[in-house]
Parts: sequence; C-alpha cells; structure tokens
Amino acid sequence: MKISSVKIISLLFFILSAFYLYTAHQIQVFSFDENAPFNAKTFPIYLGYVGMFFAALKILLPEKIKEEVDHKVLDYKKVFFLIIIMIFYGFTILRVGFFLSTSIFLLLAYYFLGERRWKFMLLFSFPFVGLFMFLLHGLLDIYLRDPLLKFLGIIG
Repeated sequence: MKISSVKIISLLFFILSAFYLYTAHQIQVFSFDENAPFNAKTFPIYLGYVGMFFAALKILLPEKIKEEVDHKVLDYKKVFFLIIIMIFYGFTILRVGFFLSTSIFLLLAYYFLGERRWKFMLLFSFPFVGLFMFLLHGLLDIYLRDPLLKFLGIIG
C-alpha cells in the first residue's frame, strides 16, 4: 500500500496545527481579559482547531484524483528563504515591534516569491499592517507592544 504525498503533507499539517493549538493555549492574557469574548488567545486557538479539522478531512476522505507531485518543478530555494525570513521575523518582532517587523517581513516575502513591482509591494505591506494594527489596537483594544510607534508617539 502506497501512501500519497498529499496524505503525508496533510498529516504533517495536522501535527503542526496541533502543536500550534497547544502553544496557543500557553498564551498569557491579562487578568481582566480572561473572560472577554475576544482576547489574545481566541484567534490562535480557533486557527489551530480549523487547521486540524481541514487536515483531518484531507487525511480521512478518499482521494478522487490521485495527485502526483513533480519535485523537479518545485522551488525549494524560495521555501528555504521564506523559512529564514520567518525565523528572522520571530526574533525581531519583540525588539523592533509589530508594525516595522511585519511590514519588512511582507516586503521580503513578496520579493522572494517573485514580485518586483515596488509600488505594489509597499502598498500591500505598510498600509495593510497599519490598518491591521489599528483594528487590533484601536477598535478591539488589543495591545501590541511596539517600541517604534511608542517612540514616535503614535501609541501610548
């Protein structure tokens, strides 16, 4: 019996989602935020459950069409670069802050994935991260530590 590569990848995604769910439960929230309907743990926990659900569906349901992966056309170099910049992002987000580190991460990811239009890259990094930060910080009242924006006086 041969196990398809799609099932193996789905199993790896299931394990990754389970680990993500475990670490999401370890997130500490403020005491006044424990019983809030939406806090820092809510979205990561739901994301972990959703990832496990879809991976389990892909594993358990039969495949209608056998999907063969041609490893010769896959670009592992881009995957390697994305893993490197994700690790860099993880190390810099606490020191530099959410806004700058996420925007730079998106710029680098767009570049490594082949996008070369700088207007497009800048438009879909800095403004979108700013809008997302406004939604979290301004509307949902979720505090994100950001030394740069605090230094500039944008957040308190």
